[in-house]
Amino acid sequence: MTTHFGTAVQAAIARNAASYDDLPYVSHPFPQTHPARLGAVARIFKLTATDLSRARVLELGCAAGGNLIPLAARHPDAYFLGVDLSQRQIDEGQKRVAALGLSNINLRRQSLTDLRSKDGGFDYIICHGVYSWVPEQVRDAILRIARENLAPNGVAFISYNVQPGWRLRQTLRDALALHVGLHGSLSERVARAREMLSFLEQNTPAETTWGRIFRAEANSLRNADDSYIGHEFLEDCNEPCSFSEFMTSAGGRGLAYLGEAALSAMMPENMNPAAAPLLRALAGDNQVSLEQHMDIFTGRTFRQTLLIHKEREGKCVRRIMPDAIEGLHFTARSDFDFAREEDGAAIFAEGSGAWFSTRDVDVRRAIEALIARLPDSSSIEELVTVMEVRGASVDEAMRSRIADALLRMVLVGLATASTEPFRTARSLSAKPVACPMLRADAAAGVLHSANLRHETIRLDVVAQVVTPLLDGSNDRDGLIAATIAAADAGRVTFQRAGQTVVEPADIAVCAAEHVDRVLGYLQSNACLLA
Repeated sequence: MTTHFGTAVQAAIARNAASYDDLPYVSHPFPQTHPARLGAVARIFKLTATDLSRARVLELGCAAGGNLIPLAARHPDAYFLGVDLSQRQIDEGQKRVAALGLSNINLRRQSLTDLRSKDGGFDYIICHGVYSWVPEQVRDAILRIARENLAPNGVAFISYNVQPGWRLRQTLRDALALHVGLHGSLSERVARAREMLSFLEQNTPAETTWGRIFRAEANSLRNADDSYIGHEFLEDCNEPCSFSEFMTSAGGRGLAYLGEAALSAMMPENMNPAAAPLLRALAGDNQVSLEQHMDIFTGRTFRQTLLIHKEREGKCVRRIMPDAIEGLHFTARSDFDFAREEDGAAIFAEGSGAWFSTRDVDVRRAIEALIARLPDSSSIEELVTVMEVRGASVDEAMRSRIADALLRMVLVGLATASTEPFRTARSLSAKPVACPMLRADAAAGVLHSANLRHETIRLDVVAQVVTPLLDGSNDRDGLIAATIAAADAGRVTFQRAGQTVVEPADIAVCAAEHVDRVLGYLQSNACLLA
């Protein structure tokens, strides 16, 4: 017999499912959850991690499979299982899986409370954007699943909102809930929430703490997707917890802390160099205590935590040394580049403002080699090869300095480590080739797909015409002709100065411009094969 308590939980689960059917998230890849990146974190802490090429991966709350499907398409010998409450999103994902002809992935509608260990062990378990947004019993089920289903050398990724930083956002959630009420669909309630956000941004007293919080949050949400506002601020459940509370719950299920998905988030020196010694002194040798104190000092609102079996905790080496990155592959943002020379030091930076400097000429050459290879990844061996081709003689001491520099770039967030390489076309060939999944997605009219680095790619209407043709048999002229034909058929329209272009000569000019734009976009965003 179902208890009253059980009925209440099931009712909450049913409401949650209905809200995601009503207003689903755009299902896309999350680079930070890529198993090759999670495995790299484990290896940096001197733990064994399974190669993705033969791994088993489980995603809890997979939506329409936007995170898992690209992984399955590129790793045919691995196995992927996605579970979600929303029938609408599962149906969408299954249609995409069928269109791509994938046989190594299964997406199914199921409550997490019903998931047991019969599916076998998984090398990687991903649960992104679920933990804080479900009732306590489902949160416990997530940790139970991680314990029961995680392979002995497995890594689990769980993201969640954290206190005390999120408490400031709670005031906005409360205000919106009071204004919006409970009646109407989630889409209708989001529309009312946007009206209130606009009012708060314009009319709250800017000179008060209350007003500054509301104005800042309303401004940051102005361009947010409706699904984010709805599920983050208007759902029945959004229960942030402190990091200590999360780890107490995880520990109770036999799980231990490995680290954060981004190692840079674990370094107090990146947040406040002056306060870092105090934070480390307060924590002693306790990494969990250090992380909790960092949350208090910085007001962090969101964590992406990696867990392992409790039995492996003692094997985790917290003192990170350069030899830990041997065999790994490194990449950086596309805007990472040489910035300037200052007092004899070469300074490299990216658009976010993060930077790295070196006075070591050999390290500088290695970083320049890494930049030249972007958007591809680079291993130490590959950088050494580039330097030797350019005339350098690389000995063990130099190699060690290069490894140390790469490690420091990872620890400040300028580089990302992976257990597998990323290979793309670094220049545009006469007859470009896009990855098969991207071609198939474009042909099917999929708006959001993934590039070879597991990043979101948006396919506009011209990209949906051009990309399916990038199989190595079409040159620029052929792509332009196809785009003109699409315009003639009414599939594509061009505008200049707000007016629709109708003259054939002008359409041809526009087609050429847009083909060049799409090709440049795909090449610079790691979508083309070498």
